[in-house]
Amino acid sequence: MGGVGLVAGALAPELLFEFLAIFGFSIAALFVCGRFHIPGVVGYLLAGLLIGPAGLGLVTDTEMISSYAELGVILLLFTIGLEISFRELLSSRRMFFVGGAVQLLATIGIVWEVARLVGLDPAESAVFGVMIALSSTAIVMSTLDARGETGSVHGRFLLAVLIFQDLAIVPIMLLLPVLSGQAPPGIEQLPLRLLQGALVLVGILVAVRWAVPTLLYHAARTRSSELFLFSVIAICVLTVYISGVLGLSFAFGAFLAGLLIADSEFRHQTIALILPFRDIFAGIFFVSIGMLLDITVLVEEFVLVGGLALGIIGVKVLTGMLSARALQLPFRTVVIGGFSLAHVGEFSFVIGTTAFTLGIIDPDTYQVFLNAAVLSMAAAPFLILLSRRLGDHLAAAASQRARAPPGPAPIADHLVIVGFGLSGRKIARIARESGIEYTVIEANPETVRRERAAGEPIFFGDASLGAVLRSAGVETARTLICVISDPGAIVRIVRAARALNPGLFIAVRVRYATEIELILANGADEVVAEEFETLMELVSRLLSVYMVPFDEIERYVERLRADGYAMFRSLRAPAGARMDAKGRLFNLDIRTYRVAPGSALAGSRLEDSGLRGRFGATVLAIQRDGTTVSNPKGEDTLQAGDVVVLIGSPADLSGVGATFSGAAESG
Repeated sequence: MGGVGLVAGALAPELLFEFLAIFGFSIAALFVCGRFHIPGVVGYLLAGLLIGPAGLGLVTDTEMISSYAELGVILLLFTIGLEISFRELLSSRRMFFVGGAVQLLATIGIVWEVARLVGLDPAESAVFGVMIALSSTAIVMSTLDARGETGSVHGRFLLAVLIFQDLAIVPIMLLLPVLSGQAPPGIEQLPLRLLQGALVLVGILVAVRWAVPTLLYHAARTRSSELFLFSVIAICVLTVYISGVLGLSFAFGAFLAGLLIADSEFRHQTIALILPFRDIFAGIFFVSIGMLLDITVLVEEFVLVGGLALGIIGVKVLTGMLSARALQLPFRTVVIGGFSLAHVGEFSFVIGTTAFTLGIIDPDTYQVFLNAAVLSMAAAPFLILLSRRLGDHLAAAASQRARAPPGPAPIADHLVIVGFGLSGRKIARIARESGIEYTVIEANPETVRRERAAGEPIFFGDASLGAVLRSAGVETARTLICVISDPGAIVRIVRAARALNPGLFIAVRVRYATEIELILANGADEVVAEEFETLMELVSRLLSVYMVPFDEIERYVERLRADGYAMFRSLRAPAGARMDAKGRLFNLDIRTYRVAPGSALAGSRLEDSGLRGRFGATVLAIQRDGTTVSNPKGEDTLQAGDVVVLIGSPADLSGVGATFSGAAESG
């Protein structure tokens, strides 16, 4: 026992020092990056470069740091899975199969041809093709999540492609021994093994799909946050472990675990508990990537490393755009998709290390690739930000040259709906029932195909393009309602629509109240924030419970709306705007009681019940067999099983319960 304590005492200071170096340099790097508006990922990479073996050498146990880094990726993918439901994932299946396959195979094919031209053997060329084809799920999804774009068209496309890449790692890892000429026994049974693994995975999904909500429900019932957190972690670890046993990546297993919880009512509580841990370990992941950089190789082979990094970016921009184009996505989405995938992913290093161990790739070539790969990852946040501006510019130029696509017959004084998700469908249904003509613009080709077949006046296009808006008749429309989830796209749509029709009434739905002023400043007439409207409904119901008069509640809500949410943003309400809820109670309470079979009230008329004379209670309603009688008359008769709604002072109502239960009579 003493020996264990001695070892722990000897190792703890060294480990703590390494973590102190990681957090200290990360804080400094993030502060500098924030000062100059540089993405935080670059700060983490810079911190890793400085403290790693090729820098100051403050961190030497890179294997342990890599373990924590992998935990960061697992938690990141777990929270991403929590924010996406199975239904949303299934709706992107065409993006998954077509987009993912085109991007992966096209990249491998181009890199293989180029590698063969420079003298690499076929096996080495294939491995480099695979490593370059993969992109970083952590970088892309963290950037999209920070900008609130995971639900946008390009967000769904990128997620589908990245998941396809993660799944492709399984057969790739199994085929590496074949490329090295060291095929293990039974390799001819590879297809059967893959099929068995898939069937086992489906079976686990079905079993866990039913077990997870039950487990979390019983954990939540205890009201113990510790038990709930441990239950969530156990579900995640179990799914990750099974994923690893089946040969899938740990990150994919974590994503799967998130999906299992996402469809339950516990997703928000889970996100709140996991989020702090995710951010810490995801930061360690990016620091560990920065440690891979070798300054010596970078300086001595700067031209080669830099040229290779630019080549990787160029090829992946091309194949990413080709993939999005194959899905007939909007031009802006094509540009964003190409640039967002234009870097090397974290699992490329896993494949590279395995291939290096098997002797497939040359050590010097691999070191050059490592430096180029890390440079591409450092450039990724800038490329993702650049893609938005470039996509806007190119899409606008294309719009000026393009003719309006074929759409519905010309109409006037109609409604244009941008986005056909749940909100768009509800608006269309209300317009249809109200006799209002409308057209719909949707950027998802699958949705357009399905809804057009159902008779909806819908067509495919990017609503930020003038040609697309003209085809929907914006120039002659009365109203445009935009219900998409991409704030940047909303701004462009509002600007384009306002330019085409200055008199158009433009209404927009956004997720957060902080986005309202930006949208209004760009030409919208009305902006509604989901979080604000939800809270206003809660406030209205709260005031109703305190018996604030209904007309005063309406005036209060309307005053908030008229002020453009300004009162809500303030921590203090302006003078005179407060309502004394307690003063409105009139010292009254509303309660419900059930007439018990043994109660003297059963069979008696209200005027003979003594409820008003003895207790000062007034009967507001009687519920019987699913039917409610409001404002009952004195001659109405109470029956056993009736639920009676009473109003009166708390003191008077305190003794009425015994009359309903029959206790007063029996006593």
